[in-house]
Amino acid sequence: MGEEQVDSADEALARAVDAVYAVEPTDFVATRKEWVTRLRSEGLREVAKEVAALRKPSVAAAAVNKLVRADDPVVERLRDVGARMRHAQSTLDAKALAALREDRDAVLTAWVAAAREHAGGSLTAAVESEVRDTAVAALADADATEVVTSGTLTRALSYSGFGEVDIADAVATTSTGVVLTRIEGGGADATEEDEEDEDLEEDEGVEEPGDDADDEPEDDGDDDLSELEMELDEAEKVVAAARAARRTAIQEEEKAAAQLQDARARLAEVEELLAAARAAVEEAEEDHERTSTALEDAEEELRRSRRHRDDARAALEEAEDR
Repeated sequence: MGEEQVDSADEALARAVDAVYAVEPTDFVATRKEWVTRLRSEGLREVAKEVAALRKPSVAAAAVNKLVRADDPVVERLRDVGARMRHAQSTLDAKALAALREDRDAVLTAWVAAAREHAGGSLTAAVESEVRDTAVAALADADATEVVTSGTLTRALSYSGFGEVDIADAVATTSTGVVLTRIEGGGADATEEDEEDEDLEEDEGVEEPGDDADDEPEDDGDDDLSELEMELDEAEKVVAAARAARRTAIQEEEKAAAQLQDARARLAEVEELLAAARAAVEEAEEDHERTSTALEDAEEELRRSRRHRDDARAALEEAEDR
């Protein structure tokens, strides 16, 4: 971390937050603990407590923080498209919203690609999905945009399609609820240097005999927090897997629904053909019945004709015998 002294409580907190959220999730707890120890040694015990309470980001949140901290151009694109979409939504401009569809899809694709690039291409499909969901939430909600682009995101966001985005516990904040963001640029002015001198003078003699004893429970608290964060990581993995399984199930259900619709359409066609065939059979049966009746009538007529012929022949023969 270097030997430089922190200039003030606010700057100390800002620098600690910036450093803690700049590392990989696997190094988060260790880096946070280093800063807590450093701040205590500087006499900034309240700041140390704020840092100790910082939440470890999920894998997806860390990926978003990386691309934000890299000042990737897609961040400003996301802000721009989101602002235009929200304006069109607020004015009920359906035509403008439709025209922004292509920009929306393009920035979401670029956002995921940027996250993948800054993460070294090591993101799973489930994590990439959460990264995309987070961008969708940022497009829909201005507060979500600020949280997502803070560089201190702690969990992925999602948007249901209506209402506000839930950003509770989604970003690093102070105990009073102030959102902590990354440091843009650096350096301190003369006033800050004066404040540093005053802080250092005030810090002299801050350490008291009981301070070492006070540190022990707080370290235990860090360990407890680390265990809880490990449990949270596992829970988030389970949630991510469940979300992926849900998406797969939805896709399978949609596929099955499409197949069912096709099958019903084919069944309707077959039923139409069957109905036509049945009608043809009934008509043929009626024709057969009519022709059968006609045949019977013809045969009866033939029999009568033969009897008449036979009678005529017999009469003729009898006449000839006379």
